[in-house]
Amino acid sequence: MKKILKWGGIALVVIIIIAALSGSGDKNNSSGSNGSGTNNEAEPTPTPMVIEARTLADAFDANQVAAENEWQDKFVQFTAEISNITDSGLSFTNIATKEFSLTQISCKVKDKDQLLPLTNGQTVTVQGVVGNQTIGVIEVKECEVIQ
Repeated sequence: MKKILKWGGIALVVIIIIAALSGSGDKNNSSGSNGSGTNNEAEPTPTPMVIEARTLADAFDANQVAAENEWQDKFVQFTAEISNITDSGLSFTNIATKEFSLTQISCKVKDKDQLLPLTNGQTVTVQGVVGNQTIGVIEVKECEVIQ
């Protein structure tokens, strides 16, 4: 009987702590702009930084660490010629200033249906969030094709 009371008491304390933590989290999340606790307004769409694909490629060619520090998690928009279309998105090669650069941009699309009307060699404008560079490939996440 003592074991049951002991474990019941522990369970009660855990439930109280969880309830207190979840209640305090709701207070922070419900502080909307008007203080009513409801926020039905859509968040404004962020404006991408319009750049040239070459600017991004050249920055990573010059110094990957500095480029990731400068560009990572930035919402950008650029126009370039499609080199390859895959199930995951678009690739852009031959974009750097250096003649023999292997740097390319891989644009991971949010909506694969955007890929259907596209062809290799077509010039498109895309926007997305810059990620890391791995083996010469600059990842751009959450890409969207802007026609």
